[in-house]
Amino acid sequence: MKKIITIIILVVIFLIIAFCFFKRPSSHKVLKVISQNEFYIDFNDNNTADTEELVILTDIDIEPESLNKIDIARLNYLGKRYAENVLLNKYVFYEKNKIVLPDGSDYKTLLENKGYFLSSKNALLVNNNINSAKKLNLIVYNKNTNKYHKLDCKYALNSPVIEIIELSNLPDKAVPCKLCILNNVDKKLQNKTANTRIAVYPRDVYEKYSPVYRDSGIEFYVTDYTKYFYPSQKCLTTACMSLVKEINNAKNTIDFAIYGIDKQPAVINALINAKKRGVKIRWVYDTDSKGSTIYNDSLKLAKHLSSAKTDSSAAGALLPDGKKMRDSIMHNKFFIFDNQRVWTGSANISHTDLAGFNANSAVLINSKAVASIFEKEFEQMFAGKFHQLKQSTDKNIATVAKSEISVYFSPQDNVITQHIIPLINSAQKYIYVPVFVVTHRDFNNALINAKNRGVDVRMIVDATSASSKYSSVKFLRSSGIKVKTENRAGKMHMKSIIIDGKYVVLGSMNYTKSGEKYNDENVLIIKNTELASKFREKFLYFYNDIPDKWLYKNPGAESHNSINSCNDGIDNDFDDKIDLNDDSCNFKLKKQESIKN
Repeated sequence: MKKIITIIILVVIFLIIAFCFFKRPSSHKVLKVISQNEFYIDFNDNNTADTEELVILTDIDIEPESLNKIDIARLNYLGKRYAENVLLNKYVFYEKNKIVLPDGSDYKTLLENKGYFLSSKNALLVNNNINSAKKLNLIVYNKNTNKYHKLDCKYALNSPVIEIIELSNLPDKAVPCKLCILNNVDKKLQNKTANTRIAVYPRDVYEKYSPVYRDSGIEFYVTDYTKYFYPSQKCLTTACMSLVKEINNAKNTIDFAIYGIDKQPAVINALINAKKRGVKIRWVYDTDSKGSTIYNDSLKLAKHLSSAKTDSSAAGALLPDGKKMRDSIMHNKFFIFDNQRVWTGSANISHTDLAGFNANSAVLINSKAVASIFEKEFEQMFAGKFHQLKQSTDKNIATVAKSEISVYFSPQDNVITQHIIPLINSAQKYIYVPVFVVTHRDFNNALINAKNRGVDVRMIVDATSASSKYSSVKFLRSSGIKVKTENRAGKMHMKSIIIDGKYVVLGSMNYTKSGEKYNDENVLIIKNTELASKFREKFLYFYNDIPDKWLYKNPGAESHNSINSCNDGIDNDFDDKIDLNDDSCNFKLKKQESIKN
């Protein structure tokens, strides 16, 4: 009898569980987020936000009477941004005014715990969020009039077609409200820029997918910093699109070594999604001996992609001669996909490099032989052997379609001394060098010797590095080398050379002693006449775009002489002063400099 009762109980429990399971609503995709409590959920699975699919969570009060309308606007901006992060393009369960995420968490509870709407439990969190939003330079953009306003403008929050955005994301066509922006807001700005006009430059220019050179084995990219006037977190350039495409197409493995990653959500999300679909991902990145990095998203990404190593493990290691290894950086920028394709170049995975703000060169190579060379280097670092602990990689030359590609690594391969300088010494027609910084004495002397034997030697260097006391710019100019300093907000960040229409040098290594002797770097020497010819055209385009007066002096990385550098929101000269807070952007100084020039 007891057995029968037990069986009956078990059957009842099973039926209850089954009933609950089959009664659970099916999941549907969130197609659009209007606010933290309004969404379009694709109930009919047609991938279209139909009118009847608008969902409003009525128990979330996004306009509490205890807050003023400006603080409400600030809080709702953060709430919408959070909703987009956790809901947009995700599959959720919805039933009876409740959204449940795939992991079973209740969306309203998450929102309340984060302080993105006011309740009786979270007033302190809400207040902290509002104070954080005050630092974001939020403005109100009216889609109908194309005008933007301060939050406290009387014309700002009344229209139903407004959008609250950060000033850095303002559309190109937007114009300022004359009553609140031009007349009232920036009196400090007007005092500094009296009798001047601030040029308005486009933001977020999406590039058509257009490699500078392409064949069956490689694609070569150059980010054109003359098109871009602001950093961006969007994937705007061919170089970025190529990297994201390769991450999305990876089937089995992705191994990568990067200096760091920051403010590039397209790359970060692609990597996280690749892991979710079963791709094995390993990576190495740079930190100091204390585990710190200048790229904050590196540490965040490591929480998602835990198979990661940093060079901090090698700090203070003893070399074979008993000396302590010098403190150096892991400065590589390369990805290996499925042991078949390699993406590498000078671009850091950041909002200044991949978005086109800085000038960079990069290449995608489809070759198992080249991938194998990079894998051997990666495996050494992943095993904890960084910097001077590494061994040279043999068999480092491969033929890929029309290119002969030689792969070298710092510090073990003495790249400048043993491989680049011999190329310079053999040059007969021209040597063009777009480079971030150059200080290597033997490299400089090789360029001067080439110039003295009649070779056309020209360089473009970055304005920040040109002003450094360690820079070779003054020395090279005094020796007759044509060195132009770029005059853009963005940086000349390439580490490239084009020689005689035959050779292209590119990679992560600056032409410095540290780049050759101490850091972890990768360098390619590609012999390909078509590629070299295309890159030469790009170099001359950049070179001719720079006024000739910057052959003889330096414009200042953050000054009125460098285009839009006083309005780009970046500390271009690393002096902890941004834009109009920098003395070099002051109108009075501009007037004095214009008299001198």
